[in-house]
Amino acid sequence: MKFGLIPRLLVGIVLGILVGMIAPIWLLSVTETGRVLLGNIINFFIPFIIFSFIAYSIAQLSKNAGKLLSFTLIISYIDTIIACSIAAISAYLIIPNIVQGKTFNEPGANSIPDPIVSIEFPAFMDIMSALIFAIVIGLAASWGKANIIAKVVEELKGIIDIVIKRFIIPVIPFFIFFIFVGIAAEGEVSGAILIFGQMLVLIIVLQLLWLTIEYSIASFYTNTNPVKAIKTMIPAYFTAMGTMSSAATIPVSLRQGIKLPKMDKRIAEFVMPLCANIHSAGAALTLTISAVTVSLITQGSLPEISLMTVFIIVLAVILTGAAGVPGGSVLATLGILQSILGFDEVALGLMLALFMVQDTFGTATNITGDGAIAMIVNKIFGNDHNEEAEVVKEGEIINE
Repeated sequence: MKFGLIPRLLVGIVLGILVGMIAPIWLLSVTETGRVLLGNIINFFIPFIIFSFIAYSIAQLSKNAGKLLSFTLIISYIDTIIACSIAAISAYLIIPNIVQGKTFNEPGANSIPDPIVSIEFPAFMDIMSALIFAIVIGLAASWGKANIIAKVVEELKGIIDIVIKRFIIPVIPFFIFFIFVGIAAEGEVSGAILIFGQMLVLIIVLQLLWLTIEYSIASFYTNTNPVKAIKTMIPAYFTAMGTMSSAATIPVSLRQGIKLPKMDKRIAEFVMPLCANIHSAGAALTLTISAVTVSLITQGSLPEISLMTVFIIVLAVILTGAAGVPGGSVLATLGILQSILGFDEVALGLMLALFMVQDTFGTATNITGDGAIAMIVNKIFGNDHNEEAEVVKEGEIINE
């Protein structure tokens, strides 16, 4: 039986805690070396991930862009922004009561020794440069004046997908292990587990609340029964929990999306696969709450509201290209966590652990929410624009 990512992450966390509680100084030096080494390697790939995801997403989503595509993209983006905003408000109000002044920004009972050796892997460009460059290249490719560049962007996206699946994801449990060794060695593990446990409960509750809000709005707008709509999408929810991949759940989500009340089949066949790649409200909600929590416990303060606003706006853009890749959402976000919120390697490692552990619920929220988007799109385009839906679907804009 295959040993999945979540079990490996949990094993890494538990072993890290156990080792950190009894490890001698020399062993802590080894684990710190591993943490720094893997952290540097992951940081090296962050600009590549941002550039490839964003450039490819813009290039693909701008081809054959008609009213149907544009409207679906805008609704998905707005949906993600609102989900992030609700998550941020909830986090600012609730997380300080959970943390209660416990921070990791000061040395614990024991100090961690320096790594045995530190090898630097300078990135090819900084985070914001990669983001801006990706937008420029993506737009150039989408205008049809740079066919060679468009092909290069597509191939680079494929290469980065392979790097994520075959290298970065497999080493993350080891990275998490090294981080929790340090946390346990500093005597902070009990507080961390309690804080993160309560935070994960908050995330799941808000995800379910957001699904309720999405379907309530969609059903009110389309004059349908929200309970019936949610029941229709339940198989997709539980399938996504098992696959932890929006892309892998498309066959089920499409089948259920077609069954939604008053749904035009051709609209569902267009919107459901597309939203599996551009709509990540569940992941965005998780990343927002996790970012607020990690900032408070590692930096000792909540992020400034102005910085959090910028983070949410950019996050929604980045997730447009990362939704279909398992683990892609959090990996693509590491760059702006560094550049906007000032996260260090330990904070980034905690973000990775927190996101991956709940990824099954986040993916289920993403894919189930696609049905609500489809209902709204269907209300406007379902009767008079079916031909356009079919044409757009055949135009290869679905980036699978």
